[in-house]
Amino acid sequence: MQKPEKSTDQNYIDIWSRLRQLTKNPLELFSVLKTALTTCKYRYILRCAGSGTIVGFNTNILNFSNVEIGENSLILDHVYMRAGANGHITLGGNVAINSFAKFFGHGGITVGNYSQIGPGSLLTTTQHDISNAMEVIYEPIELGEWVWVGANCTILSGVKIGDRTVVGAGSVVTKSLPANCVAVGVPARVIKYHNGDEPGQE
Repeated sequence: MQKPEKSTDQNYIDIWSRLRQLTKNPLELFSVLKTALTTCKYRYILRCAGSGTIVGFNTNILNFSNVEIGENSLILDHVYMRAGANGHITLGGNVAINSFAKFFGHGGITVGNYSQIGPGSLLTTTQHDISNAMEVIYEPIELGEWVWVGANCTILSGVKIGDRTVVGAGSVVTKSLPANCVAVGVPARVIKYHNGDEPGQE
């Protein structure tokens, strides 16, 4: 499967269409203004979001000096990101994070270009050693490019997900997943590859 050309940027928001909607319902202007103010906060004041990136209102990015969001990305409303004092959250360009997603990046979270995270999903790099007085252990999460994580998924610490992999809605990813596959379930398991092969037939 060929990787899409980089020039095929994802247009998450049609600005002119949104402006036409405002003429039909002027109250939508309040939502647009709140988003504009939040975007200015993270792009120009805290400087953790790249040019062209839009950040929705009520999004909360803590430890912002350890957060880097690439260009032309979309962070929707009510997203929560906490990088931790020694961690990091790094999002590539043209990434989309849907509403109510949560990132706990104390061990480091990296999301590749063009990837999308569904609403309500949780990425946490923290676990505890039950045999050692619940000692906290941090392990990084790495998502490749063009990864699609469905709604309400949980991705646990130490997981790596390869390029162009799809994680079905509601899945819990406890182990790393290869590139070019579809994984679903609790825990998530590979059910097929993009070339049509099933696991064990590749």
